[in-house]
Amino acid sequence: MKTAVIYARYSSDSQNEQSIEGQLRVCQQYAKNNDIVIVDTYIDRAMTGTNDNRPDFQRMIKDSNKKQWDYVIVYKLDRFSRNKYETTIHKHTLNNNGVKVLSAMENIPDTPEGIILESLLEGMNQYYSAELSQKVLRGLKESYLKGNFTGGNQLYGYDVVDKKNVINPIEAKIVKEIFARFAKGETGKSIADNLIARGIRTKRGHYIDDKKIYNLIGNTKYIGKVQHGDTVYTNIYPAIIDEKTWQTVQSIRNTNKHSPGSKKEKFDYILSGKLICGDCKEFMVGITSTNRWGTVYKYYTCLSKRRHKHKCDMQSIHRQFLEDLVFNKTWQLICDNDDLDFLVNEIYKFHKKNTQENEVINSLEKQRADALKASQNLISAIEQGIITEQTKIRLKELEAQISQYDIDIEIAKQRTYSYLTPELIKEYLQKTICGDIENNEVRKSIARNFIREIILYKDKIAITYNFTDKHLTKKRIPDKISDIEYEIKQIENSALNNIQGEYKYLCSPP
Repeated sequence: MKTAVIYARYSSDSQNEQSIEGQLRVCQQYAKNNDIVIVDTYIDRAMTGTNDNRPDFQRMIKDSNKKQWDYVIVYKLDRFSRNKYETTIHKHTLNNNGVKVLSAMENIPDTPEGIILESLLEGMNQYYSAELSQKVLRGLKESYLKGNFTGGNQLYGYDVVDKKNVINPIEAKIVKEIFARFAKGETGKSIADNLIARGIRTKRGHYIDDKKIYNLIGNTKYIGKVQHGDTVYTNIYPAIIDEKTWQTVQSIRNTNKHSPGSKKEKFDYILSGKLICGDCKEFMVGITSTNRWGTVYKYYTCLSKRRHKHKCDMQSIHRQFLEDLVFNKTWQLICDNDDLDFLVNEIYKFHKKNTQENEVINSLEKQRADALKASQNLISAIEQGIITEQTKIRLKELEAQISQYDIDIEIAKQRTYSYLTPELIKEYLQKTICGDIENNEVRKSIARNFIREIILYKDKIAITYNFTDKHLTKKRIPDKISDIEYEIKQIENSALNNIQGEYKYLCSPP
């Protein structure tokens, strides 16, 4: 008795699981008619046949080395491969292992004429695949030129109306918030945690985790650009993010990718991502060196100088010295009673305004309405007799999503009525910000919440804070390390941005 395995595949265009079921049924009938026993099946779902990067296909070729079966049965030869060169190589491997490929539908005889027919069919399959690819590319190009939506999942921040991408105002506000917060130095994880706590979800009902944050801030569609081949189209997506914010975010992303502080000794260099070289305006990163006696030294050094990108005369600076100077002065400034009261009032006003806004509730209610509409469409299809296993599964998923939306909407509504008091805010700040300044957690809290950027010059340090200067006291703070020249003024030309109404602290020399 001859034995065989079945190999089935469908591509990612208009086929689905039913295509696999049909292929298996035909192959099993073919095996039964020819007294062949099926011992195993190999299935690749949503996989193209133009290359052999298919998990089950590769597993089948590898398993043929065991020489436990005689044939590989496919629905048609194009299910095996649409690349004639790869087909020849893999068939040669199978032949060496005593395995022959059989087509259930094409009935190719084991004769010289059959060999020619098989070769002709393989050539036609490859031609068809190449022609189809060209047609798809031509169709895409026409859609791009017209500025039309080209299919697939809708991008968060946009809706599709009459084949055109239009800005969804509620989602666009969240996109702008994500870019703005990242540009200010906040991490993707911190942003994601905040969005999850607020119940903000994607169009498909999933929470926006840190992975989605990093994918989002790297998507050029948000500045209105789509690249296809060598052409950049600017008529498909209306821009949500301006070019300046985009460049700031990409600069931070690129720096974080290569920054030693992002992969090693993460909490040792608290100023990483905020410290900027005053000479060349590149970021400064933490480095560690060890002398021949084993003594460890930690410094901040200019990234461009370290990579030899261009000439920079800024010297490295001891990590401990710089951090002590920055955090001691910042702590004295923030924890002044008058300034602390001002910050408490500003935070309270922002919280009160934020909790009264209904954007989150509106977004959740819209997503719930979309899920409800989709479920009603499925129910209508079932009532008309269109019932499949996938329909049942999808309907259960939608019902679960609707229930979760109901919970999230209720939580969001409750949140609008739960206000923090100024007393609670002040108590929190006194414990977490105005605590022991030698404690690393306190320093990280100060850096994360109050310091926007630090520019290190040869003779001074400029610290830019996330609060306005007009309400702050202007008294001199003495410094024991050096004679500090100290001034407060409106920030005008910071290294990363030009935001009015911030506090700038200067001290010299470091």
